[in-house]
Amino acid sequence: MMARQHDHAPALAGGSAPPLDLYSDGAAMLPLLQAQLPGFGEVGLRITGIRVHAARRSTSVARNPIPLSLCYDLEVSDTQQGRSGTQTCFAQVYRPGLAEAAQGRVNTRQLVRPAFGEPLVLLPALNLLLWALPNDPDMPHLPALLDPALALQALPPGCGAEPGDELGVELLRYAPQRRATLRYTVAARAGRPERAIYAKTFFDQRARDIHRRFEHFWQLSQRDPLAPLVAEPLGHDAATRSVWQASALGLPLLQALASPQAPQLMERVAQALVLLHESGLQPTAGAAPHSVPHWLAEVSRRRNKLDRIKPELAERTARIAATLTAHAARPAQRPLSLIHGDCHPDQMWVHEGRIVLFDFDEFTLGDPMEDLASFVLKLEQAEQPEALGRALVRAYAAAAPRRFDAQALAWHLAIQSLLQVSRTFIYQRPGWAEELDSRLAAAETRILALQLSHPA
Repeated sequence: MMARQHDHAPALAGGSAPPLDLYSDGAAMLPLLQAQLPGFGEVGLRITGIRVHAARRSTSVARNPIPLSLCYDLEVSDTQQGRSGTQTCFAQVYRPGLAEAAQGRVNTRQLVRPAFGEPLVLLPALNLLLWALPNDPDMPHLPALLDPALALQALPPGCGAEPGDELGVELLRYAPQRRATLRYTVAARAGRPERAIYAKTFFDQRARDIHRRFEHFWQLSQRDPLAPLVAEPLGHDAATRSVWQASALGLPLLQALASPQAPQLMERVAQALVLLHESGLQPTAGAAPHSVPHWLAEVSRRRNKLDRIKPELAERTARIAATLTAHAARPAQRPLSLIHGDCHPDQMWVHEGRIVLFDFDEFTLGDPMEDLASFVLKLEQAEQPEALGRALVRAYAAAAPRRFDAQALAWHLAIQSLLQVSRTFIYQRPGWAEELDSRLAAAETRILALQLSHPA
């Protein structure tokens, strides 16, 4: 929601830390930022609107000095120069007394001037460190990718761009400190039409491995008319930690599922997952295997988080954790293999009856039933008919009987359900408290199904 300017800022108690809920309230933050940001005031830069997004909460005092991070899209009007636009800022809310030291560790020589305001601002009264895009604490290469002249030099040869080309750039998605997706438009020249190119950039050096994965499926799709499609890979660049692709064709899967062919599409999804699981590709370097010990540790961590958020849930979360531990023996016997690691319907499109795959960022070792469980749960959250989830499971079991295991699937469905409970708090969407209660009840339903179908 975009908050608009109002006249009176809320008062803050002297010397006390502001409540964390304040920072995600755009209407409350607008006057505070207007009053405290350098260059903003009665004359100069004026914030006329603010949108809050990408919020992430943490309850761990020991592990995280930043209990909240989020993004502000500021609508800014420059009254002196007669210009206006949107300035995105990444905000890190520190625990009291820690923001100043964090600012002191920043190499300010790497920062570039944003469209509006200063590159990095410390607001001590708010315990707030504010990064103005294109500056990001863990992606120092992002400014080069958002500068058309510098980005043109970074384009791999496969993109077909030439020196002197006119290049447009648009930031499509931004996950602070993690990744960003950009669209470049190479202007038409004589004998060459306009072309769109997509880049995904990361905080680490996984781009080369991701490019290899897309190359594998691109080559497979050219040989096998039943194989899933991918957008044509165009190259990768180590300096900008980016992978480049052409435009993809198709319709988002969730839209395509509105057609009578939805059950057949679930069969295609199952076949695509089997091909991925059997591809022999390498997991992301340094990625922790999603083994049963990994998930049991995650269950304990999520239980502790939920208990801190709502202590009255302790008995319910304890029962969930105990059941998952008691039923872990069978999943623990299954060998680990390649999995997608972030498998859900939004990662797929459909083009001429073929599945189009996206986002090969999180490949790791694990149980293929994890991918299946994640996909089924996201189908349910998208309010798709339960019959589609059952059709997907049947199709996968038929296509890969040696990889399929009903008990392991039930266990991973319960695990993924528990993860969804805590995510409602982490991402701080409006109404998260009510959604948390609803998802906890759904996780308990999964636990009951696991107990009834596969007694420990």
